Amino acid sequence: MDKIKKLPDSEFEIMKAVWHSDEPVTSPDLTDKLKTLRPDKDWKQQTIMTMLVRLEKKGFLRSEKISKERGYYAVISESEYMAVEAASLRQRFGSAKVTGFVKALCDDKELSDEDIADLRDWLDNM
Repeated sequence: MDKIKKLPDSEFEIMKAVWHSDEPVTSPDLTDKLKTLRPDKDWKQQTIMTMLVRLEKKGFLRSEKISKERGYYAVISESEYMAVEAASLRQRFGSAKVTGFVKALCDDKELSDEDIADLRDWLDNM
């Protein structure tokens, strides 16, 4: 895959479910997981199947036949994709101060002590 492209929201939701599942994951597994993660959205099995095929064509997933189902594996890791999203944000808001951006990301919820320690470690290693 040459360059990772930004995903539409629904495909990103599918990928998040794959990343946070034991692999291989099947479409029925994903349907159940998505209904749990996003109960406000009406996830249809056929829609999920269509998006899985699309994600495989885009190089985000690979699949193999496992008995009667197809098992799906992530080809692109969550951290690789998050780097794409971060680059997109930096490009859109390039002139904004980093501290203002981090504050905006964190203002609506409290950071845990672990989150703060991780941020301190990251800054110390910059």
